[in-house]
Amino acid sequence: MQAFVKYGNKPFEAELRSFPMPEPGENEVLVAVSGCGVCGSDLHAYEAAKGYEWVSPPVTLGHEFGGIVVAVGSSVSDFREGDKVVVIGIQGCLVCADCRRGNTNLCRDRKVIGLNMDGGMASHAVVNARHLIPVPEKVDISQIALVEPASVAMQALSKVRILPGDRVVVSGPGPIGLLCCMLATLHGAKVVLIGAEDDVAVRLAFAEKQGITTVNATRDPELIGIATAFEGAAPDVWIEAAGVPSAFLSGVECLRQGGSLIVVGMYSQPVHWQPTLAVRRSLSFFFSYASVDDDYRRVMQLMAGGLLDLSPLMSVYPIPEVKTAFEAAMKRQVIKPVLVP
Repeated sequence: MQAFVKYGNKPFEAELRSFPMPEPGENEVLVAVSGCGVCGSDLHAYEAAKGYEWVSPPVTLGHEFGGIVVAVGSSVSDFREGDKVVVIGIQGCLVCADCRRGNTNLCRDRKVIGLNMDGGMASHAVVNARHLIPVPEKVDISQIALVEPASVAMQALSKVRILPGDRVVVSGPGPIGLLCCMLATLHGAKVVLIGAEDDVAVRLAFAEKQGITTVNATRDPELIGIATAFEGAAPDVWIEAAGVPSAFLSGVECLRQGGSLIVVGMYSQPVHWQPTLAVRRSLSFFFSYASVDDDYRRVMQLMAGGLLDLSPLMSVYPIPEVKTAFEAAMKRQVIKPVLVP
């Protein structure tokens, strides 16, 4: 089998390698990977970015994946050969208080497949059966790599109740931001997506094709386009998916009284702000990290019902072209590269 392995701690020390076909252990399943998405965390690990020193090479990258079960361990009873499965990317211990509450994303002993242990940028992957979810028959297996990022957006939107007609702003047109837009639209919300000049050609253009109003903050720094889209009314909900301090501050300033700010982006710089304005306007703040089992299932229910088509976000690359896929992602030439064997 082939796998894209981060083999060193220096930037770009990763390559495609060949390995003997693995065998699943007692509680494990061998999955023939149908597709694996390239995530921002994969790019950071590939670049040996600050904050990713904990990644221990050698490790096969990739946590956004699923596929077909081809072999099961001796103690596995919930899955059998031929089953379609999706892999939970952030895996809790399943025994601590947070895991028992269903908050596996907050487990102190959580592990990320593809960073802590071998992941899905390979033709096959061995996964503990406890961290697999069955895929409904009506879900297109070719889209399975996008269930994980869609589940992150699902977790973010679950923080508040979005009603038909609500005014929602999403700052940050990366894959998570775009998925937040798509899910908010399914709630019947009026959605505006904010990006920058280098997002215009691909990400904002994609959003506009989906019927989402966009604002280029580089050309419209006062964000007049938001007021225009909402006919002068302030947003009810602001989803900050950019990880940019100025976007956070814009959300605080623009929200209506009693509005909600949901932060799902990761920040490399601190946000300096004065909370008094938020206090006087009784704003609600929510912070959303990763996703849990139920988020995956809710996404797949929408997919099975024909309500959520993730294929337009995908750009497919054969696994031998993995470095081309990474380069395209880093240059924002595509929305979501997906590697296929």
